[in-house]
Amino acid sequence: MSVGFTSCNNDDTVVANDEMSQDQLDTRAVGTKTPKLTTYIETNDVNPLNAGEYYFCNTNPQEQVIDHVILFASNIRGNATSVWLHHNNNQTYILNNRATLIAPLQAKGIKVLLGLLGDWTGVGFANLTDAMIESFAQDIADCVTDNNLDGVDFDDEYADYYNAPSGLPSPSATIYGNLVQRVKQLLPNKLVTAFRYGYATSFNATTLNALDYMWPDFGCNPSSPSGLGNDKWAKLSMRVLSNTQTSPSQSIVQSCANSYSGYGAVMFFNLRDYDCSSFMNYFASRVWGTGKTVCRTSTIYPKNY
Repeated sequence: MSVGFTSCNNDDTVVANDEMSQDQLDTRAVGTKTPKLTTYIETNDVNPLNAGEYYFCNTNPQEQVIDHVILFASNIRGNATSVWLHHNNNQTYILNNRATLIAPLQAKGIKVLLGLLGDWTGVGFANLTDAMIESFAQDIADCVTDNNLDGVDFDDEYADYYNAPSGLPSPSATIYGNLVQRVKQLLPNKLVTAFRYGYATSFNATTLNALDYMWPDFGCNPSSPSGLGNDKWAKLSMRVLSNTQTSPSQSIVQSCANSYSGYGAVMFFNLRDYDCSSFMNYFASRVWGTGKTVCRTSTIYPKNY
């Protein structure tokens, strides 16, 4: 996934006519609905601005459907003595052009999070020394703050722990949890979320308490982890496979969504640049109330970076 190293830098250069006008902003309204809809966007393929085009049909002003967008993904990289935050060319471009690729979503009330993922170096969230935890947590906090992001999401995949450099501790949920807790200490007013995969499946109660939301692997998962309230849990977690297919299937999604009281989120992975509203309508009226349907504007944002 990663093709070039850059720091999480700041670029305040903007092109005035690329920014949204106040008239455009006034046509949008932000809902206070529960559960929240969290979408992952594969930024290597899809312009994140597409997430801002979904609204509840027949609302005026249009009420946004998507609450959280995760920019998927930047990476943890490291060696035997150090660890660092890495962004490929696509993530770098988005962060450097946040005025035109992030701020317009935030202006619509959508919270934008930095997605983090392993990167096959043998160093991941779960096998860091104490010094590495502190260093990496500071890197994350600086990146989120400097780029005016709304939080960070952890996904413990592709670290290749079996290939770890000599001298690092054995991977554990405790180490991973200490990183999550430290990031939350540094970013107390930001969202800290996690995909329940890898060592995240064994987080203790203290770490779970530090999370704002947690997403299970794809499917219907009615039982939240012990110590995590349902209000932080996405019972339904689904992904787009093509323009006609999701995992889980429509029937499973609908069955899962029929009883959703008390759950805090729905997770939707791999939002595309084509219209995905039909997939959202598998669950919309079931989780947000009878008559709630999702529409999409006709605006498609190509990946132009």
